Amino acid sequence: MIVAKPRTSTLFSFGTFTLLGTLALAMNVSVLLTSPTPRWYTYAILVVLLPLLVFVVIRVFLRYKVVRAGNNQLELSFPVLRTKHAYKLEHVALWQENVVRTGKNRVYKELAIRFADGRTLKMGHQEITEYPRLVAYLGQKIPKKRGGLGK
Repeated sequence: MIVAKPRTSTLFSFGTFTLLGTLALAMNVSVLLTSPTPRWYTYAILVVLLPLLVFVVIRVFLRYKVVRAGNNQLELSFPVLRTKHAYKLEHVALWQENVVRTGKNRVYKELAIRFADGRTLKMGHQEITEYPRLVAYLGQKIPKKRGGLGK
């Protein structure tokens, strides 16, 4: 069984950013509430930091997913949202590995899987564990469904 989940280093980095950002946000809110005439940059920090923190919390922590592949099925688990979706490999409509060159010697890979019910799963190779094994598993089990997925 292949278990692909976010890397610990990725979660630690985003967790540290969220903690420091929340601390900075709390300090600026306290300045805003206690100071009779807060400086302009207090507002600027709030306007920039609040949407950024909300985006990170939603994108990384609420959408935390674990993908299990084996026994001719894929199981998507979202532990924070307490939901699970199990798909047999016959229910995979398309899958594709997108490769983008990001520099002279750097490559970013993303695996996109579209299921028959319309749900799409995207995972980057730098963010999750077991990425090569998952791509190899799909290539071995359902090579005919490898195709062009629209962006």
